[in-house]
Amino acid sequence: MLFEAHSIGCDQTLASQGMIHGGIKYALSGALTGASEAIASMPERWRQCLGLSDPSGSSDLLAANVDLTGSHLLSEKYYMFAKSSTLGRLTTFFASKSLRGRIDKLSKNEWPSSFRGFDGVVYSLNDFVVDTTDLLNTLIAPFSEYVFQLQLTEHNVEKTPEGYVIELDDISVCAKQLICCAGNGSQNIMDIAGIDDIAMQQRPLKQVIVRPRHNLQMYAHCLTGITSNEPRITITSHPSDAGLVWYLGGRLATTGIERTDQQQLVFAKQELEICLPWLDWRAAQFEILSVNRAEAYRPSSIKPDEAFVQRSGDFIQCFPTKLSLAPNLGDKTLQQLDPPTYTTPLRSNHTKAQVGKPQW
Repeated sequence: MLFEAHSIGCDQTLASQGMIHGGIKYALSGALTGASEAIASMPERWRQCLGLSDPSGSSDLLAANVDLTGSHLLSEKYYMFAKSSTLGRLTTFFASKSLRGRIDKLSKNEWPSSFRGFDGVVYSLNDFVVDTTDLLNTLIAPFSEYVFQLQLTEHNVEKTPEGYVIELDDISVCAKQLICCAGNGSQNIMDIAGIDDIAMQQRPLKQVIVRPRHNLQMYAHCLTGITSNEPRITITSHPSDAGLVWYLGGRLATTGIERTDQQQLVFAKQELEICLPWLDWRAAQFEILSVNRAEAYRPSSIKPDEAFVQRSGDFIQCFPTKLSLAPNLGDKTLQQLDPPTYTTPLRSNHTKAQVGKPQW
């Protein structure tokens, strides 16, 4: 059973860019890292779940893949581009044997139409972009009768020697284990459950939503003139009721917390004019979307390399760290769980939770 306080995915999942990536953007120092290798196998795992790849020969854990067939992709490819004169030694690194099969330099006739007018280099990555709303709908469809809208509080959750009792409108649920995947709501639930040996952290972002004048889609990292081990801008495109939007992350978003909202909007437009000068940004509309990433605690608030799962008695705390690492989270959680034993069909008229909508 799933208990959702508001709407499914409303906090982090629907605020993510939907990118399923294999870690190249974590290796922009010119060397593979723990973070880049921990996530390297995730695109293939996702492709198996989505029915886009043959799972034959997979490990036992892969036999537990979640069926996401039919879920819509926004883009089957993801790209990386830069003014060629600004890449330096990354040019050699991208061509190295260690990255074979993970990144390919494209000839100009292979470029997506959105790069028409660009003068530089474009790479294709072994990454893709999911439609997070459709993904969530596909994920819960077989289990919709067991997905309830309920904010857990000290009034509806009781710790017992056997586990937890959770009160719905018409039934009491006795659970042997509570698995917490509440993101930013995790600390509150850990407090209710009396868990004091698991620590979490938040790392804020100031993402930018752009409503461009043009109707071109783009799914790419901009590396032009990068001065850190992070893409200058990470771009995805998404449909909305008011037309196409561009959603901007990367270093633009991580450093955005140092700027006021107005400064961030001005800075975002300047960055687009510098990084994508062949497109017209004069009539584009810009909005801020502030996001708090919830993760397991790490010294100096550095990003964890992998998904996090930790048991404390009959309580299991989960932080996927990145959408791409969800299969890694599933593997680790399954290792902590005994097979379920409850077989009686559940009947409750308690309000069901619905999938949320993206900010745009």
